[in-house]
Amino acid sequence: MEIMSLIWSILVFLIVLTAIITIHELGHYLLAKRAGILVHEFSIGMGPVLYQKKKGESFYSVRAIPLGGYVSMSGENGDHALIKEGQYVGLNLNEIGLVKEIILDQTIPNPYITGEVLSFDLYGENLAELFIELRCDDGEVHRFQVMRDARYRYGKKKEIQITPEESSFSSKSLWDRFLVIFCGPLMNFLLALIILFIVALVQGKPLENNIVDTSFNDQLLPGDQIVAINGVETSNIHEIRAELNKVNSNKVLMEIFRDGALLEDPVEVYVVVIMQNIGIVNTRDVATRDTLMIGGIGGKAKAAGLEPGDVITHINGVSVSNWDEVITLARNYNAATIEITADRDGQTIEASYDVLDDMTLNAIGETRISITMGIDLGRVFDFVYLFTYPVTQFADSVSQMIATLGLLFNPSSSVGVGDLAGPVGIFSLVSNAASGGLMNLLVFVAFLSVNIGLFNLLPIPALDGGRLIFLGYEAITRRKVPAKVELWVNNAFFFLLMGLFIYVTFNDVTRLIP
Repeated sequence: MEIMSLIWSILVFLIVLTAIITIHELGHYLLAKRAGILVHEFSIGMGPVLYQKKKGESFYSVRAIPLGGYVSMSGENGDHALIKEGQYVGLNLNEIGLVKEIILDQTIPNPYITGEVLSFDLYGENLAELFIELRCDDGEVHRFQVMRDARYRYGKKKEIQITPEESSFSSKSLWDRFLVIFCGPLMNFLLALIILFIVALVQGKPLENNIVDTSFNDQLLPGDQIVAINGVETSNIHEIRAELNKVNSNKVLMEIFRDGALLEDPVEVYVVVIMQNIGIVNTRDVATRDTLMIGGIGGKAKAAGLEPGDVITHINGVSVSNWDEVITLARNYNAATIEITADRDGQTIEASYDVLDDMTLNAIGETRISITMGIDLGRVFDFVYLFTYPVTQFADSVSQMIATLGLLFNPSSSVGVGDLAGPVGIFSLVSNAASGGLMNLLVFVAFLSVNIGLFNLLPIPALDGGRLIFLGYEAITRRKVPAKVELWVNNAFFFLLMGLFIYVTFNDVTRLIP
């Protein structure tokens, strides 16, 4: 059963990530086609080709590694020709003697003519004639006119069209190039808004009363009305949350109106307390909720060696015996690190790690302590909510991303590069979101899509944002950055990003290993 669950989680993760990146690349593709740029290939996935079909001038591919995809546009890296002077090539001509194929692979049999390249122009600025001049095998020099849709052949079944000026990315107007680059992230943003609109349509607007609609808490029943918490009257969800925020225990006393009458005695209701700063969540499981068993765990605590199911015995060397002590300590904790000793099936576990400070928590819109009861108050269709919910959720995602980036570059914050999540970490997050149901997964997909769109807009070469910086330089100076310089800078930063990718993925894996 666990294997099937793992397979399902992997499948959902691959579908989610591939869909988000494919939508991103589709944005580049659609605007490239609109601008008249030759698209060599639109690929879903990476690696070896599983399926490929040619339609018009472009190849459409499905590749073996379902992580991402790409659009290959002519001239986007200044690659106007795949041949050079002195290279030995073969040519195939059409019926009127124009070059239709340039053979780069010498194992391809029977080219019409072969020889050494002396000179060529396969760019044809201002629609100038394309040509190749060869010293043929017989020693004579011949000049051949090249068709503007001629193709390179670099394998028996591998070919790519040449890049004349009129179909090259680099020849298009500044505005067209801006749109082609920017529309990738834009499609991620549109995807997020559409998903959130669907969520709002299906779920409806949350009610804000004090009547339980659905309950996952064994002490609260559908239809219960929470009229007071710890002796303080509550008439709506905002007052309920306000009282819960004052709680320093894993259980609260609630006065319940049930079946048309107020219950004679207050009900002791167990709640889930998320101690955001120290990364610990209690459990509400009936068998263990009166013990200090950890029900959930944050990244830093997990990396330090703690696991759900561990039973806390000491904090900073001081013995603790109940959740009231732990929650009170977490609510008032001001030190930078914490040491937790726990029992795991008779084995003593000691973990020391950094806590999340108030600056970090406030920046991402969180508090030290968050409390939930495991109930839902119900939802109702609201037309206005269909449009306000996607916008507010989108804005929250953007602000969280910006705040997180600010924390990464703030030396006094408790968040660093080591806390970033790579593919393995994202897999874990997607799995957790999927376990919460389809709507929960969709909200997370929207959040992830916004993050990928924003990440690509960062002003870093090799990303879309870096390419927009080059366009900004061109707009201001009226001079293009030399293609070789742009290519060198992009490649250098690409390898730096790959190094960061490997580092973050390594951290993801180590966090998963006890």
